[in-house]
Amino acid sequence: MYVLRLRLLLSLIVAFCAQSFLFAGVPSGFYYFAKNKKKAALKTALHTYAAPQKVLDFGSGKGFTWEGFFYADQKPDGSVVDMYSDSVRYFKGFSAVSGMHIEHSLPKSWWGGYNTMAYRDLFHLYPADGLTNSTKNDLPIGEVIGTPTLDNGVSKVGKNGFESTYTGNCFEPADEFKGDFARSYFYISTVYENFAPLWQSPMIDNNTYPVWKPWAIDLLLKWNRQDPVSPKELARIEAVYAIQGNRNPFIDYPDLAEYIWGKDSTTVFPFPDETAPFLLTPRRGVSIDFGVILVNDSRAKTLRIEGVNINSNITVSLLKNSSTLALSPTTITAENALAGTDLTITFNPKVSGLVLDTLVIQGGGLAEKLNIPIKALASADFITLEPTDITPVGGTLQWIADPLATDYKLSLYQGDPQAGDLVIATYVEGSSWNKAIELYNGTGKSIDLSKYSLQKQSNGAGAFGATLKLSGTLANNQSYVIVHSKAIAGMLSKAQMLTDSLLSFNGNDAVALLRSGVIIDMVGQADAGADVTWGLDLTLQRKTNVTHPISVYNPIEWTTLPIDSYTMLGNHSMTLASSANYLLQDFPVGKNTTYAVSNLSPTSSYTYKVTAVKTGGNSDAINTMQLHTSALDAPVIMQPSEILDKQVTADWEQTLYASGYLLNVFQMNGQADTTEVEGFLGVGSSGTPLPAGWSGTASGIYTTTTSSGIAIPSIQLKNKEYLQTKTYPQAVSNFTFMYRFASASTGSSFLLDANIDGNWVRIDSIIYKNTTKTYPSYSFTKSQNYRAFRFTYNKIGSGYLSLDDVQAKYGNQDTTFVLKNKSVATNQAIVGGLNENSTYFYQVRATLASSVSQPSELMGVKTTLSSGILSNNLANLKVANKNGVVSILGLQGNESIQVYSITGVRLLQTNAESSVSQLPQLQKGTFIIRIQNNQFAKTFKVIK
Repeated sequence: MYVLRLRLLLSLIVAFCAQSFLFAGVPSGFYYFAKNKKKAALKTALHTYAAPQKVLDFGSGKGFTWEGFFYADQKPDGSVVDMYSDSVRYFKGFSAVSGMHIEHSLPKSWWGGYNTMAYRDLFHLYPADGLTNSTKNDLPIGEVIGTPTLDNGVSKVGKNGFESTYTGNCFEPADEFKGDFARSYFYISTVYENFAPLWQSPMIDNNTYPVWKPWAIDLLLKWNRQDPVSPKELARIEAVYAIQGNRNPFIDYPDLAEYIWGKDSTTVFPFPDETAPFLLTPRRGVSIDFGVILVNDSRAKTLRIEGVNINSNITVSLLKNSSTLALSPTTITAENALAGTDLTITFNPKVSGLVLDTLVIQGGGLAEKLNIPIKALASADFITLEPTDITPVGGTLQWIADPLATDYKLSLYQGDPQAGDLVIATYVEGSSWNKAIELYNGTGKSIDLSKYSLQKQSNGAGAFGATLKLSGTLANNQSYVIVHSKAIAGMLSKAQMLTDSLLSFNGNDAVALLRSGVIIDMVGQADAGADVTWGLDLTLQRKTNVTHPISVYNPIEWTTLPIDSYTMLGNHSMTLASSANYLLQDFPVGKNTTYAVSNLSPTSSYTYKVTAVKTGGNSDAINTMQLHTSALDAPVIMQPSEILDKQVTADWEQTLYASGYLLNVFQMNGQADTTEVEGFLGVGSSGTPLPAGWSGTASGIYTTTTSSGIAIPSIQLKNKEYLQTKTYPQAVSNFTFMYRFASASTGSSFLLDANIDGNWVRIDSIIYKNTTKTYPSYSFTKSQNYRAFRFTYNKIGSGYLSLDDVQAKYGNQDTTFVLKNKSVATNQAIVGGLNENSTYFYQVRATLASSVSQPSELMGVKTTLSSGILSNNLANLKVANKNGVVSILGLQGNESIQVYSITGVRLLQTNAESSVSQLPQLQKGTFIIRIQNNQFAKTFKVIK
């Protein structure tokens, strides 16, 4: 219920974006701890109490940044709020929007780019036009003078003309967004003031106060005054508050900036008087999670209860009064609440399973109850748990506590001689009641099925239910097939169990496998919503190299088969290794129940097992678990910082965890892209004949302009009918079409799939919204190799679907490389030997040891015409490293000097003022020093 309430709140916030009068306002007491403070003390108080309680993961999908953008940056018409350009793009659920980046408005390179909470904090992350972001790079903000190098009507890039301290290039947003950026900058420098040692920017000094250089303070205060808080910001702060549990104080109280940095900095900020009772702690948004413990074990958590203006007793209770949870005390006097006291919540389970309850705090004059969700899990067995904090190079391994253990021994290895636990092997969602689930045991031992059960969601949301408890014993290398009792005879003959309710799924109901009440495996996208029919009319078969269950569905682990494929049921197999390659073997970790591992390889699988060391005899966890390291992020490509007649300087953002980069520079020649449009002009009234190479079951056409695209007719699809395109000669890079739902099609949807190597891959699921003609567009990379597409209509009601003007763009251009897989240590490279007045492209991949990321986007650049007067006055530069001091000799006094770590993190930027420049003391290590003037750059490597 808590998740549903949160989703409802977020949905309402989206609707508020266009209504300036509907905002929640500052919660009572939220800034109480910042009262009676000024200047640096006020800033530090806000640093302590305005930080986020939680942040989304960085990236695309549910639980990631783009879900936050969906709620915080969506206009009423479904388009994206873009503070960087006037391009109009639309959200597609929580997926990343094509052509847009996740932009750190205060560049992440200014604090080293580490994946901290700031890296994922929505109060300075915004969806940004990709081209503008690439051009903006990590430039400071400012006010552009002269001719901009970029001016798209919203953003400018060019020389800074604000005051005279910083005269380099800057980024200037539109007037209507300048205050937004200023308040984001104030927020980061306040909430993350502990970043003081890391700051590297022309705007910032390495201190906690004032942080900003004088010219930057003047600029930010000017923008904060001239562009007041807008309805957009007021709506956004509530959306982010619902997600992160914190607020941007400079949106709630814009004048705070004056009391910290400006004209009122000698005065205490006049926060409104608090007269009503409220709780300082806990705050709204807090939850309690006990994790997983053994049955008959006990775990206690404390919760600080402290309030202001409390005028009577506070009572605490459990909404469901769970017998396994206990509270002490249950009544807190007004005196204790004002002074602050600890509430103890104890979890002492007697049976295995999941416990969900709500802690209710009320009374004391509080205006409303505070409800705090509680989650607790109990297992009858000693088990390993799924890892957390996963990165490309490691993660945190977990297991539950055994109260009798004096130590734990950990083994980490690659290569699985046996499976880790029972897995879901096959999912069948066929026509009518042809539905089934297959389980497989590859653990090397017989499994007691009574410890396992299956559950499912309903219509893509809410709690898992329809519990199906299993029984009996499943031998090693055997399957257990569960079939709907009304399925066809061929499927019934393969069943070990028949059932109805669990298997009444319809393509958007995720199915979970539980052991002792703990979800261990999942097929389908949980909480994806009713309109995301990920599993409609298809069979999913687990790949044979999958040896461990995983509680979050990963489509990569499954092969998609056509509707009503079931002959494989009962015949699953698993590819196992003959031996394991150990990285750790029986490694003692003490009494800890977590262990962080690092120095692993990206996109690799590692298996771990745990033994509890006990006086009466050691106990192995009944299961092993896998850590799947994530991939290196693809670099974010940037505009070149220097373009000459025969040389350019290619730039890109540094990538976290990367040790280097591979640079490709090339020209594109040969056949240009071909765009092929199919308007179905030769299709008759029965839906035939279809164009050459096309296939499907369409049985009619529309002959009205209302339901057709450029010209009559359009294809008409009825329930379950499909239309499949021809196979195009080359990989499709862009695919678009016209569709229109009929007025009687409320609730209907259609699927768009692409074919790759004989398998169909889901591209989109589009649900009825209205009867408007719509023209969606999809972009693909050449490596995806999508060459054919299929539309399938799922009708509800009596209306049909019209399709027309199917357009595919494909090509076969040749690539002539200037540089191919050129190894680069930093996030910049000088590329020479080019031809004047010629167009080149560059693309970068991040590397770590033998691991390589996906390529960045392409960046195009055209060299200039030769002036014939340029000379390289950096040729005589020398770098000396003597007595621990690094000196640069032979300077002209007009150069920029940058120092990078070997992983590409910029450590220092300064300007030369004489012929010799001594760098500040550097720690031992390897550094890249880059010296640049207006035309040329030179790079040195220094080892200390």
